[in-house]
Amino acid sequence: DLIPRFADAWARADAQGIAGIYASDGDLVIPTGQVISGRDAIAGFYAAVFAKGYKGSKGEGTIERLRFVRPDVAVGDGTWSIVGAHGANGQEAPAERGVFAFVAVKQKDQWLISALREQTSATKLTATE
Repeated sequence: DLIPRFADAWARADAQGIAGIYASDGDLVIPTGQVISGRDAIAGFYAAVFAKGYKGSKGEGTIERLRFVRPDVAVGDGTWSIVGAHGANGQEAPAERGVFAFVAVKQKDQWLISALREQTSATKLTATE
């Protein structure tokens, strides 16, 4: 249920809610290469994002591949998009799209993100056969 929890928190511009789906020592690497580590830093990052024009936008994601390394550790890949963000001038920004990879861990019967890597150089996943 990570994607629905993320999308719900995004829709409410709830930076703490987004950070809450990360493990306490979780980290995020955004497409610029910036590394954000720990829940507090992740919450601060998303609060700044919402303040800079993303509040009211729609963030979505789809997990397309999932592999359980252990019963309590999963590795996944998916696609993400953001529409409806606004630039500093108030104009609607172009849609953003990309792919992500993540490691999720199960702690106390709840799945949390341990590591999330986003990028924009690709917008879909293609399997090699």
